[in-house]
Amino acid sequence: MLDLDTVKMHLRVNHSLEDELIEMYLEWAKSIITNAVFDGYDTSLDKELLEKDTTFNMACIMLTTYYYENRITVSEVNQHDNPYSVLHAIQALRGMRHRFIKGDSNENK
Repeated sequence: MLDLDTVKMHLRVNHSLEDELIEMYLEWAKSIITNAVFDGYDTSLDKELLEKDTTFNMACIMLTTYYYENRITVSEVNQHDNPYSVLHAIQALRGMRHRFIKGDSNENK
C-alpha cells in the first residue's frame, strides 16, 4: 500500500513540516489517476485491489512528486510538463482496468 513515508522517501523529504501538504497531493493524485482510468464513482471498482497495484502506486508517486515540486511558480526548480511516465502508467492501467472491477468475469485476461 502507498503511504506518506514512501512518497516522502521518493521526494527526499526527511521532515514532517509539509506532511499535510504531501498527503493532500497524494490523495489528489490518486483521484486524478483513478478517474483517468475508471469512473471513480463506480461501486464495482475494487479500490483496495487497485491501491495494491505497482503501476498505480508508481503513477501516484510520480504525480504527487510533480505536484509537490511544482507547487509554487517561484522556485529553485524549473517548471516542467507533467511527467510522461504518469501518462504511460495511466495507459497501462486502462489496458488492465478489468482486473480491478469486482465481479468481472474476465479477471484472467
